[in-house]
Amino acid sequence: MTARLQQIQDALKNIVLQYIDAQKINIEPSYSTRVNSAETHIRIIAEKRLPFLIYDLMQHLHVLDKIEFEQPQASVAYVIQVIASITNFGTIWEQCLVQRLPYTNTQLALNNLSELEAEMDTYYQIIVGYGAHQSK
Repeated sequence: MTARLQQIQDALKNIVLQYIDAQKINIEPSYSTRVNSAETHIRIIAEKRLPFLIYDLMQHLHVLDKIEFEQPQASVAYVIQVIASITNFGTIWEQCLVQRLPYTNTQLALNNLSELEAEMDTYYQIIVGYGAHQSK
């Protein structure tokens, strides 16, 4: 697996795992708008923005022409399906990356994925900080 493809897969895994971990932290007793807002943003990223962003990336890479996928579903399950496709069809993903990476729109979609991962991490740290504070 090329470094670039590994980077895509790692970003997807990080976002999904942070989403799952954040869901385990009980924020019910929180009156902090910062914590509640972070939790909302985490759900929106994982369940809405990420599935459509990764679908857009797959269109730019022309992966959808080679691997049969349904329309993007606003769910974490869809993202997990994409992660599995990278593992199972790594050669196809790599070929598409090599062919399409020089194009600006493809690079832009990859940059958006990196930015979304950083944004998710910011909100995740807020939730984890709250959870650590509550457990004291």
